[in-house]
Amino acid sequence: MPQKYAPYGLWESPITADAIAEDSVSMNDIFVDPVTKDIYYVEQRASEGGRYVLLSNQTQSEVFAKDFNARTRVHEYGGAAAIAYNGTVYSSNFADFLVYAAKDGKIKPITPEDPKKIYRYADFCVHPVHTDLLVAILEDHTNDTPHTVRNSLCVINSTATTVTALVCTEDAHREFYAAPTFSPSGDKLTWQFWEHPDMPWEGGQLYMADVHYNPNTHTLSLSNTRLVAGSASTISACYPLWASNDKLLFTSDEGEEGNRFANLWECTQARTKPVLSSVVQQDFCMPPWTLGNYPFAFLDDNGTKAICVAWRGGRSVLYVVDITTGSYKEIKDESFDFVVIEHVRRMSDYTFVFTGLRSNAPGAAMLCTLTGPSFVPDFQVLKSTASTSAAPFPEGIISLPTPLELKLADDRIVYAVYYAPNNPAYAGSSIPNEKPPCVLGVHGGPTGLETQNLNWLKQYFTSRGYAWLDINYSGSSCYGRTYVERLKGNWGITDVSDCIEAVQSPELCSLIDTKRTAIRGGSSGGYTTLASISLASSAASKTKFFASATSNFGISNLELLADDTHKFELMYMIKLLGGTKEEIPHVYHDRSPVYFSARIETPLLALQGNDDEVVPPAQSWTIIDGVLKNKGRVEAHFFDGEQHGWRASETIKRAIEFEREWYEKSMVRTPVSK
Repeated sequence: MPQKYAPYGLWESPITADAIAEDSVSMNDIFVDPVTKDIYYVEQRASEGGRYVLLSNQTQSEVFAKDFNARTRVHEYGGAAAIAYNGTVYSSNFADFLVYAAKDGKIKPITPEDPKKIYRYADFCVHPVHTDLLVAILEDHTNDTPHTVRNSLCVINSTATTVTALVCTEDAHREFYAAPTFSPSGDKLTWQFWEHPDMPWEGGQLYMADVHYNPNTHTLSLSNTRLVAGSASTISACYPLWASNDKLLFTSDEGEEGNRFANLWECTQARTKPVLSSVVQQDFCMPPWTLGNYPFAFLDDNGTKAICVAWRGGRSVLYVVDITTGSYKEIKDESFDFVVIEHVRRMSDYTFVFTGLRSNAPGAAMLCTLTGPSFVPDFQVLKSTASTSAAPFPEGIISLPTPLELKLADDRIVYAVYYAPNNPAYAGSSIPNEKPPCVLGVHGGPTGLETQNLNWLKQYFTSRGYAWLDINYSGSSCYGRTYVERLKGNWGITDVSDCIEAVQSPELCSLIDTKRTAIRGGSSGGYTTLASISLASSAASKTKFFASATSNFGISNLELLADDTHKFELMYMIKLLGGTKEEIPHVYHDRSPVYFSARIETPLLALQGNDDEVVPPAQSWTIIDGVLKNKGRVEAHFFDGEQHGWRASETIKRAIEFEREWYEKSMVRTPVSK
């Protein structure tokens, strides 16, 4: 069939909002029973209202009941909701916040009844000798405000259905815990700790303690607690994992200023030192926004070799690291080109599992076996997230990512990813010399990362003749700590200027219609979107640089956010803005888009979940009211039952369609005035 021509942005596409939302599935976790070697994974299904479904790879069926939601809200973003040990699967249930155990078809709660949903549990580890005792994070919402929620480590007795404190202090309202892990003998416990105003990737500290068992009371206690690695505010140590009873591995960004990357480290009784013979200028982990997302696993029983994920150019890279020699070897396979590799778990000798994402195919739960002295990989798909009911999209319709290093003002390098308009049914535009309109995506965090895996929302637009540009602005993760710290004190300034300058760069000017560029983002990405079109400090607000904008649950008032967000991120802004709102009230005011809504000339679409506790709906309402009072152009949609991000199929579908229609109305079908 001959190819057609039509204006960019108005191509017909088989990638519909229905097709994206209908069978939208993401692989949220994978784990292995260390005793039986059975594999389990957790899927998030939009068709079931975003329910997290825990499946057995062996039976291909659900472990718990059909209404069970294997999800936790510890630290609000959750993660590490389930584990398995010796045939028993343990999981938090989002429906009632209890923890359940399932074995041989029998299911029972192992935490006390909690009708008010006060207690949240996550990140379980089973004592290797006294296997009915589990250590877990306990988050206590008895006084349910961001300033009074208390975090600690507890022991769950799955036989007695009791919960007792293990590590808990008077400062629990300021503290956080993650990654409790027993040594193989159960004689030691290690965990990650941090406290306000740090985030775990800023000043995460690893502690170790001796474990004591009392046979009379069947309880655990700790002694000789000592700091292993990390330092408040300055060095982040994460992801502890025991290689043996005497050796602990973890990631740390300790190093010389300007050359700080999260590399692999080891701790023994003799000393703590880097595993690699010299610093590799790649991060060997992502920042732990969620719990349990381990970036490495051991390949042998002796813990002498590990499979590790590092980040190079915004993509995952697999290495086999020889811990004894400090050398490493990259693992490649052209048939399985994963750009995001997460949740790495040991299966058996030189066999491991992980969740993997590619640029040109759906994600999957994966099994990999390495063979021979060259570690030749054999990848096996355990479970794909590909739709089982929707018709396949035409071959060649996926627009592949092109990573860019853009040199901006002051020779500053900023990272971006470009997706060209692409649809095999079209040869180009019917309008001579037309350049495509562009959607500029701003990731959340703000110190997050926009990855290069297949994202059907992006393909929805590129297959209609849009270009798509992701900006990993100064402050984004996985390019080293120095790059992240560019944003310190500069949130709302540097991220905004990077987005504007990227669009103006020679590389992009030749590819896109800069006068028809929309900026969009969610959460803090929504904040950067709003800041770019409103703040007096933004060059884009002075000239109506962007033709259109979409804020998904975006932050508009930093003063309110300082008091009204959840505990995990309550003091995140202090470093991002340079102080508390009491210390620098003018900064919080001058960088809050709500006070500058009169400056918004860019047509704005606002999308918001009514149950969002991270960015409450009031944040969106204030900016909307301000735009309306000043007779600006704004459209808003609020979704019942949705929290921080879209989980239900109907919401996903409507949000996609609202956004496309908005761009068509504001910059594709209508001439853009500057």
